Amino acid sequence: MKKENLILVVIALGFLFLVLETRHSHAGTWGNHPTAYIPVAACGLGFLVCLAGLAAEKKLATALGFIMIGLSAVGPLGVFYHTKGDFQQLQTMLTSNVREERLLRQDNQMGGPFAEKPLLAPMSISGLALISGILILGNRRKS
Repeated sequence: MKKENLILVVIALGFLFLVLETRHSHAGTWGNHPTAYIPVAACGLGFLVCLAGLAAEKKLATALGFIMIGLSAVGPLGVFYHTKGDFQQLQTMLTSNVREERLLRQDNQMGGPFAEKPLLAPMSISGLALISGILILGNRRKS
């Protein structure tokens, strides 16, 4: 197996694990926030496109590569939804030295490890999508 194909298989598995993780972490929010379906669907699509990219001929590989490049837009969209458009939260996250201060609720009780939305987690989708898109486009075979 070529090195590029092995990397694509690993990325496909990454997308599969992200499907499971985002489905679990977004459970219970589906009714109130239909946008919570976006990362689950995007990661599922990423998984399938990576597998198809392993054997795709030139024209299909070109289309699949550009689909993955387009899929990378899901990351910044997720950051926007997680911050509710308030990018000050990113500055606070980057300048804070104490995780505990971000987890305290208003009644000074700890909110637990999932008390807040992971602000930059959606960017993992973008990273996987860009890497796989570049691999698929660079690994096109002549039809």
